[in-house]
Amino acid sequence: MNTTPRELPFRIRIASADPELRPGLDEIVRAFPWRFSTEPDAVPVNFHAGPSTDGPALRLRREPDGGWRIDHTRPAGAFRALGILMGWQEAGGASPELEERTPFRSLGVMLDASRNGVPRVATVQRLLRHFALTGINWLLLYMEDVYTIPEEPHFGYCRGRYTHDELVAIDRYAARFGIEVVPCIQTLGHLEQILRWPRFRPLRDTGGVLCARDPEVEKLIAKMIDAASAPFRSKRIHVGMDEAHGVGTGAYRRRHGYEPPFETLVRHLDHVAGLCRERGLHPLIWSDMFFRLGSRDNEYYDLDAKIPPGVAERIPANVDLVYWDYYHTDPAFYDEWIRRHRALGAEPVFAGGIWTWNRFWATLPTSFATLRAGVGSARRAGLKDAFAALWGDDGMECNLLSALPAAQYFADLAYGSDLPLDRQCRGSCDLDSDAWIRASDIDPEPTRQTNPGKWLLWHDPLLNFLRAHLSPGLPEHYARLAVDCAGAAARGTELDAHLRVPARLASILAKKTRLHLTLGEAARAKDAAALREIADGLPALRDEIRELWRLHRGLWHELYKPFGWETIERRYGGLLLRLETLGDKLDAFLADPTTDIADLSNEPMPVYNEEGYVPIPINHAAAASPSVIA
Repeated sequence: MNTTPRELPFRIRIASADPELRPGLDEIVRAFPWRFSTEPDAVPVNFHAGPSTDGPALRLRREPDGGWRIDHTRPAGAFRALGILMGWQEAGGASPELEERTPFRSLGVMLDASRNGVPRVATVQRLLRHFALTGINWLLLYMEDVYTIPEEPHFGYCRGRYTHDELVAIDRYAARFGIEVVPCIQTLGHLEQILRWPRFRPLRDTGGVLCARDPEVEKLIAKMIDAASAPFRSKRIHVGMDEAHGVGTGAYRRRHGYEPPFETLVRHLDHVAGLCRERGLHPLIWSDMFFRLGSRDNEYYDLDAKIPPGVAERIPANVDLVYWDYYHTDPAFYDEWIRRHRALGAEPVFAGGIWTWNRFWATLPTSFATLRAGVGSARRAGLKDAFAALWGDDGMECNLLSALPAAQYFADLAYGSDLPLDRQCRGSCDLDSDAWIRASDIDPEPTRQTNPGKWLLWHDPLLNFLRAHLSPGLPEHYARLAVDCAGAAARGTELDAHLRVPARLASILAKKTRLHLTLGEAARAKDAAALREIADGLPALRDEIRELWRLHRGLWHELYKPFGWETIERRYGGLLLRLETLGDKLDAFLADPTTDIADLSNEPMPVYNEEGYVPIPINHAAAASPSVIA
């Protein structure tokens, strides 16, 4: 954090607080030293714990001596009130007296530690401080194979897995703020990472799915539950089971014959739930497989899906279903899906999403829109548990910290707050939320649900096969964004300095998009002047990409363990070499205009639709080459 002294209208003095708050308050004071003082002229703040009732989660009131009184029913309310007070302190204004309520017993964030980037313990601890100041009291740590099973050395091998002691350190630190940490693992699908190794291949049903009813699979799952739960105080464990595509259709069918997929799924769930029950653990699972198996098209959000009668009765009573929905902006859809989950016999846990997957910077406006609809519906329905998921699909190129404004927004929605987001983010995170939202324009409207800010970087500069999907206004858009982000990074706080990455990326995209828009046409027309201009600009473009690589590498090693960076680094290396090859081919043509550049001979054509709109996020492999390597 930035510890530079600042001119503030007042400093805060923690005058009194219950012992359970003291460890967390000490961490906040260490993180934001310029906001606090022990001198008599500092404004005193007194914390008062009340009984956990249906009353306000927090109340912030002025006291006769000019200090502040914070009443709270749980630590989350106390730390949130302090974050509100610090936001008004930074903004130079007097905080309003207020009280807030939330129906949520558990309000959380889920961190993905399995899609290439494993957040360092210090990163998780930093996020815990920020989350505490928003009023969050639940952290879910998603670990497919990145935790240690002593008897299974290939589990998480060379993937940056957490040690038992590292997870204990995370749990103990979270407890200082009253935050419960729940391990999220997988016990059926999403286990491609371990099933690649010969040690585990005999346990495979299909793809990344374990073979149910296999004795060795059942032994492994028991080890997984023991190892993942042991470091944590919580008695909850998320055992996954989402997107287990093809369950029961591979090795399982060869061994046991045909069985309805519902039967296979429920039988396996019953076994895993039994393992949890034996250990005194309360399991959660993602709910989508129940809906997918009732859909003709294997779709989670299929309005025509029919779950067979009797399935609800087969779901173990000790299992909570997590309804995840990161995409809809219509509250009525969430209302309907909560109703359908309740029809399965239990209150669902709601999981919204902060759009960090398949991109370099969180898409905050889209996150706001989906969270607003989803959290609003969950509040009206009276759900007791909700969290926002931060996924890292296709390599975790995204800066996790870019999600902080959306985490604040999520908490504000949950507490029914209408306080200005910029002040809230100043208080909890010390960042300029307007500038961070502006950085989301790396994926501009109307394409925010896709990811041009990523695929345009990795798109092959020579084959140029997605040229028909490029808007002619993109170079100017990215040029303006680069200036805005660079300015905010230079004048902002230490955390605002993270805007240097989207600033450099936008500058590159301005140049690279212009290259894609002009290169093929110039080559097919044998326009030597245009090709000379392009060739002359390539060295500067390569230099900027190298600078982005260095910035990104530094950021990665600050936030994540080193494992996984090799994947991203190869992407930069491949892009730079393709630009070298492009330069060599242009030089050859300019030296001898009879030289054929066959790579650029194809006329651009739409790939995704005739309108040119790209309806889905494009991953690195799909942007870097039109070939599928098998």
